[in-house]
Amino acid sequence: MTAKIQTFRIEEAIGRKVSSTRGKGVDGSKSPSLNVVQYPIDTGLPDINFRFGFDQIGDGFFTPRHRHNFDQFRYVVSGEMNLGKGVELREGELVHVPEGAYYGPLNQHGPVSLLVIQFPGPNGAYRISDAEKARAMEDLRAEGGYFEDGVYKIKQPDGHTINKDSYEAVWEKVNGKPISYSQPRYETPIIMRPQAFRWTPDPQRPGVDVKHLGVFNEFRTGVSIWRIAPGTTIPSEVLDAPELRCVIRGETSYEGKVIDDKGCYYIPEGVATKPIECPKGAELLVYTLPMYAKAMWEKAKALRAVAA
Repeated sequence: MTAKIQTFRIEEAIGRKVSSTRGKGVDGSKSPSLNVVQYPIDTGLPDINFRFGFDQIGDGFFTPRHRHNFDQFRYVVSGEMNLGKGVELREGELVHVPEGAYYGPLNQHGPVSLLVIQFPGPNGAYRISDAEKARAMEDLRAEGGYFEDGVYKIKQPDGHTINKDSYEAVWEKVNGKPISYSQPRYETPIIMRPQAFRWTPDPQRPGVDVKHLGVFNEFRTGVSIWRIAPGTTIPSEVLDAPELRCVIRGETSYEGKVIDDKGCYYIPEGVATKPIECPKGAELLVYTLPMYAKAMWEKAKALRAVAA
């Protein structure tokens, strides 16, 4: 299946409350749920569970120190997000949390809203969906266990209690095998402060200036911010790698559809776009995902299967 160019306004995202597996108290009762809207993006790759959404996190949100078996970026739309003791992510800043890198504990003080992208990283581990997570948590409770302070606990017949990271327990329930982590490519999360970067002109797109914030791992996952001058039209183009573009200020127009605040584009490789118009100016948060070019993903998947 080949992915198509997709555009979404924030109103077209799917909203719900999501409970954290790692919240404080029994079943996270002392941590607020996340108010989440997710864009129904189809990458064209059925074995990838890709998540991009707008998350609102309330005061008191908590997770213990942990790591992921997937890649993640968080961009702060408003407020400040705690990433660990003495580490705050401020409005307009973003963090890359690579697979395998520990971070936290997170103790949120005050509300924060974020644009969050999560996806299988270079190791290719499956990222479970919120629906799969919820079903697995119910199944684990039915087996006699419970979740407390980010730990899944279940008493054994001999009387001792097994303690396991809650997400790991849920992931293993969904996948039916032990979780594994890649050797960390980066020791810690990478915090980016865009205000310290200079704008540079994009030689391929007149009227567009770019802050190149970072390129990561062997697949060259990239993140940047674009500033589009008023009156600019980005002409039709064909990308070598998929891109996710999210409007963080101003507005753009695509085939007559206005894509404004928190609206986004998913553009796969090899598909010609229509012109993107920007009559009043805009800024876009842009993720480049070479590993999700279909040929690249299939080749990497085959290499992982041989290594296993």
